Amino acid sequence: MRGRLFPFALILLLICAPVGFAQQQTSSGANSTDNLTDPTARVFQLVLPSEHLFGEWLGLRRQLEEFGIRPRLMFITDFAGNPSGGRAHGATAPSSVELSLFSDLDRILGLKGGSIFASFVERWGAKLSSKYIGNVFSTQQIFGFQTFRVLDVSYQQRLFEDSVELRLGRFAAFDDFMVSAYSCGFMSNAFCGNPFGILLDAPGMSAYYGTWAALAKVKPTQRSYIMTGVYNGDTTIRANKYHGVNLSLNGPAFVISEVGYQINGLPGDSELLGNYKLGGWYDDNLLTDFESGGSKRGSWGLYGLFDQVLVPFGSAGSNRGVGAFGSVTVAPNSRIQQLPVFLTAGISARGLFDARPRDGLGLAVASGYFSEELQRAQQNGQFSGPPEGQDNETIMELTYRFDFREGAFFIQPDLQYIIQPGGTSHLGNALVLGAQFGINF
Repeated sequence: MRGRLFPFALILLLICAPVGFAQQQTSSGANSTDNLTDPTARVFQLVLPSEHLFGEWLGLRRQLEEFGIRPRLMFITDFAGNPSGGRAHGATAPSSVELSLFSDLDRILGLKGGSIFASFVERWGAKLSSKYIGNVFSTQQIFGFQTFRVLDVSYQQRLFEDSVELRLGRFAAFDDFMVSAYSCGFMSNAFCGNPFGILLDAPGMSAYYGTWAALAKVKPTQRSYIMTGVYNGDTTIRANKYHGVNLSLNGPAFVISEVGYQINGLPGDSELLGNYKLGGWYDDNLLTDFESGGSKRGSWGLYGLFDQVLVPFGSAGSNRGVGAFGSVTVAPNSRIQQLPVFLTAGISARGLFDARPRDGLGLAVASGYFSEELQRAQQNGQFSGPPEGQDNETIMELTYRFDFREGAFFIQPDLQYIIQPGGTSHLGNALVLGAQFGINF
């Protein structure tokens, strides 16, 4: 019965969603930032449109775009080393090449508002955190699933002047939920793309791998949205041996909903753009009870995040300014969830210097607080982990991204400091020096 829960939830969302859409169709207008974002860019990319290092690809890219297919080929590498602290000292450079294709079905088939998104990736390299430091919140966001895999293949349909969005196919929950453009400028996985904490509390939460899913998003007003996604939360399909093409529908289900509100950002508004989001999830996976050692099915949690421009400068529409961001993730059942509280906060700036209007500066801190029940179980030898038990881990990051050729490539020196790696005082605090490098071919 449990194995059938995901297909049932998927069908229920698809049936019920149009009913809600009919009630919302009187509101119209897409988020004003939609037109600024390359649809082929994943969450770790810059938000601003970027040029291609090799231009028109000898005319091929231009021909594809005229036909209705927008390609993006991106290389990212995260070099980092820890000269002090952690288990041992060393350096690694996990890397990634990703090809994304956005197909505009309006141009190709005359299907207004329809599109298909597909992406494929090859990753390689080792992870500094697990190999040398021993910390939980990875220092390199590019690491994960180090092999060739299919990431996304999904169909999207926009309706009623873009006030409604439907998506069906294989994609990750982190592609759409808990996203802030501010966090995309960092190298640490604690921030980059999405707040990390939920990944320890909800096994069904999908990040950087596609799973069968359905998403419905409604914009009641130009400033607000409501969206819900249902995902196949089967943790076994993410294994590298499947290369992203395990097509099973066994479940269990992972369900997540989010509401968001935008301050400013519309024509006639000030440049003090702000985004505020609240959400919650339910994961039907089995988790271990730290006290009894038994299994319990089902867990849930809540989150909130925001980003807000504080001081805009430069000419109107230049996307230059200083802003703040933050998030909190709460998992209330500390008997089965490892990280009851995870917090992030930071300041980001773009274009501090007139001569470098696209450069980005970021300073941020993230802290995760482990379950007291988990800590006691580790101290008693009932659960795997350090003998003293995990308490909390904090990571601080200072980074600066040099943008070249209108975003065709960037170099990003990075400094991180990790307090209590692994959540204990057993390992020395770690200093991490590194740099992220990317090319948009």
